[in-house]
Amino acid sequence: MTGGRRIGRVLAAAALFCGAAAGAHTADSTVVRTSDRGVMLNAESATAPRVLNIGLPESTTGAVIFVDGMRAGHGLPRSYFHWAGGNAYRKTANYSLMEAVVRFSEFSSPVNSWTKLGGDTAEGVVTARTSSNGLIRFDGYMGGPLKGFKGWYYSLGAYVNYDPSSVNSPSCTFVDRKQIYQLNLSKRWASSELDIMYRFSWCGDQIEGLYNTAPFIYNGDGSVTVMDGFRMGYDCYMPSDDKVRYMDVITGDMRNLTLNGFNDRRMHDITMLWKRQSAGGWLLKASLHSLLTPQYDQINASLNGIDKVGTEKGYTLTDGTPYQGYVQNRMVKADSFHTYDNELRLEAEKKFRRHEISTGVSMIYADQFEEASSFTFAHTAEASPSRLYLGGKDVWNLNRNALYFDAVKASAFFFVFDKWKLSDSFSVLTGASVKPIMMFIHTAARLDDEAVNRRVEGFNLADPSLAKVHYIEHGGFDYAVSESLNWSFAPGFQAVAEGFYSMTNKTTTYFKNASIPSLKAIGNAHVRAGVTYANQWMSIAGILSYITSWNNAASISVTKQIGGISETIPWVAQYGIGTPGATLDGNFFAGGFKCHALVTWQDPRYHNYTNVFVFSDNSTAIRDYTGKNVTGISRVMVELDPSYKWKTWRVWCSTRYFSRRYANRTNLVYFNGRIETFGGIDWDWRKDCKISLSFVNLLGQGGVKGSIESADTMDDASELVGYRMAGTFIRPFSVDLSMTVNF
Repeated sequence: MTGGRRIGRVLAAAALFCGAAAGAHTADSTVVRTSDRGVMLNAESATAPRVLNIGLPESTTGAVIFVDGMRAGHGLPRSYFHWAGGNAYRKTANYSLMEAVVRFSEFSSPVNSWTKLGGDTAEGVVTARTSSNGLIRFDGYMGGPLKGFKGWYYSLGAYVNYDPSSVNSPSCTFVDRKQIYQLNLSKRWASSELDIMYRFSWCGDQIEGLYNTAPFIYNGDGSVTVMDGFRMGYDCYMPSDDKVRYMDVITGDMRNLTLNGFNDRRMHDITMLWKRQSAGGWLLKASLHSLLTPQYDQINASLNGIDKVGTEKGYTLTDGTPYQGYVQNRMVKADSFHTYDNELRLEAEKKFRRHEISTGVSMIYADQFEEASSFTFAHTAEASPSRLYLGGKDVWNLNRNALYFDAVKASAFFFVFDKWKLSDSFSVLTGASVKPIMMFIHTAARLDDEAVNRRVEGFNLADPSLAKVHYIEHGGFDYAVSESLNWSFAPGFQAVAEGFYSMTNKTTTYFKNASIPSLKAIGNAHVRAGVTYANQWMSIAGILSYITSWNNAASISVTKQIGGISETIPWVAQYGIGTPGATLDGNFFAGGFKCHALVTWQDPRYHNYTNVFVFSDNSTAIRDYTGKNVTGISRVMVELDPSYKWKTWRVWCSTRYFSRRYANRTNLVYFNGRIETFGGIDWDWRKDCKISLSFVNLLGQGGVKGSIESADTMDDASELVGYRMAGTFIRPFSVDLSMTVNF
């Protein structure tokens, strides 16, 4: 179910949404406005931030995280594994798409969190949370002045999360496991301040395709039926026996691991922030961020198709009994990497009569290494399944999907914003950036149709007949330009128009696959225009837009049945995407009542997307996805977020509708529209204590989502009627209870 989520660059996560929200307020600063609506309301995960896929799909399985304006990593770590928001942060919001492109060279709408630092008064807050699933969560903060040290302040944060989830796995007591600790010291002078922050995080989350999946039957009309009584969201679709042997892609040695135990990710963050208000009116800022991941192991599992086999296929139960029936094959990558990322950013802001200038330079050095050994294992397709062996082996297809690269990346990034206020009612915001980048890469990718570096059975770097490590130097220039016009043409009314154009070079991670994609820079362009209106009880914006991207390249997974058994291969695909869009976004206020409403339409489609897939039996499958709908993205999304506060009580809910989503690139498979619902009650029991009761999936929806790689090579829709497959699902109904105490 990951193909539609790994298609390429993040192209427009929340682009229309954040843009419409931003347009509803007058801009008084060169800093582009932000929106924090629904950042954590994720229907698939209780801890990963929500990604608003309005426009085009994301390249990774989660939002890009910034902390205090600094990216959590430059390519390798899944940043949401090491972030959870919460009490240690004073604010969480989404950067606008224009600011992300020009200020950070990031074609996405990243989530930024501002750390809560100590002040003149000692204070703290603690939240304890549990759920009907058995969740154990602690989220605490305390900070204040350092006694005996004038002008010095401290703050501490701790976040501990252990969640068994609703599937109650016999081999994994807690599916989501996370610990984050931070220590911050601050020094304040009359016109300047210095903040020094250290954060350690450990994560053992098992949410990369192991325990958040379920089997179902696709009925051919967008609906699904549970398979053999499987209770989606409650029954576990992983065997209790998760011990496997795999071949180390570096040494060729066989090693033992447990799928649950291999997820061990540790990260150290050190950030220093300094700013000074100069006598000449300049606001000067300096930021230094270092990230070290000395140990980072994770399991990534892709679902192959569900095959019906007879005893002649050679599958057996662990005791050797021949097996016939439905088999779920899984392709697994045991991924290990380390990275040492450093970023120094210098910024300056000042007002000059009718101009507001914001400029800066960011210097980045990243030392990155990644290797992934791969294998396939299988189990029965049922609740609490049993492990299956094939030909007496517990795993097979050793390193047919292996990854490897070792690289150093260095870049300098320059940006400038100029807000020119031509009159009291008309302003122009111009942005530009340039980023020279150089990469020094060791890769095991196959070059020029050479005989080695094919991902064959038993591929490993220690065998010169199978592998050769190449050294490649690659560099270039990223750049972006943007323009935004804002005209207040009547009381409360504004007209907004903006656009940007950018070119972004391929990053180091493109060199880890079996082949190297085109090194052409990725092009991105976006235009939007609309009208906003605001008064004391409402703000509303109507926006039209178009966004496109070309020269994208990424590794996708493609599945085909060979001899009655599903085989999944990686494939480096190149393509473009584009979509028009229309969004109506509003906020309404009346006494204790508040409501946010959003309606958006889009039509994202692939451009220039032709592939010739080659499988292990040398068979080929030619597929042209040009003009097809992008997988995993709804054309229509509607969201309503009403709340009402009366004295010490607050009631809220969030309801979203997503229209049909295509689940394969030929658009033969689609899932009907679904509704996601959240709700809650907050009670200010005492001045310093709040009790909250919240509900996930109030209507008990059983929707599935994502993409089905096993159908990407199919041409006949009738073959998919009654087709058995597996994928991810939205969280089932659950109840959370929390208590927050301030002191």
